[in-house]
Amino acid sequence: MKVICSNETFSKKLALASRGVSARSTIQLLGGVLVEAGREVVKLSATDVDISIRTSTPAEVEEEGRVVIPARIFNDIVRSLPGGQLTIEHDASGGTVKLSSGQNEYSIRAYAADEFPQLPEFDEGRAFRMTGEALVDTVEKVSKSYSRDETRPVLTGILISFEDSKVKMVTTDSYRLSIKETELATTFEGERTALIPARAMQEVQRIFSASEEEQIEIDLSENQALFRIGDVTFGTRLIGGNFPEYGRLLPNSFERNISVNREELMDTLRRVNLFAQRQTPPVPVSLAFSAGEVEVMVKSPEIGEAHEKLKADSEDEFRISFNPGYLIDGVTAVDTENVVFKLNESLKPGLIVPNGEDGGEDPDFLYLIMPMRDPSQG
Repeated sequence: MKVICSNETFSKKLALASRGVSARSTIQLLGGVLVEAGREVVKLSATDVDISIRTSTPAEVEEEGRVVIPARIFNDIVRSLPGGQLTIEHDASGGTVKLSSGQNEYSIRAYAADEFPQLPEFDEGRAFRMTGEALVDTVEKVSKSYSRDETRPVLTGILISFEDSKVKMVTTDSYRLSIKETELATTFEGERTALIPARAMQEVQRIFSASEEEQIEIDLSENQALFRIGDVTFGTRLIGGNFPEYGRLLPNSFERNISVNREELMDTLRRVNLFAQRQTPPVPVSLAFSAGEVEVMVKSPEIGEAHEKLKADSEDEFRISFNPGYLIDGVTAVDTENVVFKLNESLKPGLIVPNGEDGGEDPDFLYLIMPMRDPSQG
């Protein structure tokens, strides 16, 4: 194999593909990038078995071939080279790859590509499209609520369902629940559902955000999800198991619907959270509603107290406490001028939703949050 390409372009593609390389595997091949040269293009592929990334870059191919090159040293060398042309030449008999750029020359021990894992193929007939912005916005709205606890795999994923002209994404870590529904230009026949690792969906976000594409093509199979963004194909295994029946967690009605200015509330929460952050167990932030206002307060035995008052369209006296980080996450995800709190009793789950033109009915985003007991209240 021998190819000549632009070092600047190749470096970016190599860095992208290398995100799929396994950092922990004892299998040497999984620590490398598969380089395939043919038809005036170089394809780069990497996988850690759970995810895979494939991309390509134009090149002058003098000799076709395939080889696996250790990703870390490959990246470090290519990234450090000055701009200009890069020549990659594989000496199969010697088991090395030579990198040449100007007067610079490097020789790296490489691996035969024969045993590199076969990556899943994108099925054009099964695939469908959606705008990248819609996917990115939806993932962003729900990404705070997935669990980081690997002992419960189903909670580390995003439940994604496509039906008619909508995509719905759901996450939960048992303490809060996020649901975001987004209208799509595409109409689906039937329903397609998948439980996709949240970290994989965030990788799709990053790939799309760094591209100049507008559309994302999606291929869902029984145990794989493939996302194609321009010349990049990202694959991930689906999570097995049953996602919680989240619909049963949502109250049928609420005694209180209270609207508060979102920006003012965010500024207040950031300040009072200075008295609660980085403490174990977390110190709750309390919302004490009364006629026309809400007092936001934190009482920390170690640091002190913070009290701030804001306007709110509340009518009666009511107090509820939340984990401050979870509360900030929920308010941050709302993108309307006001945020609406739907509340029942002080120890029953509350709902945070955007304030739409219809007063918050049937919102496209729901954030269910469990309350905390406030130790300072006895």
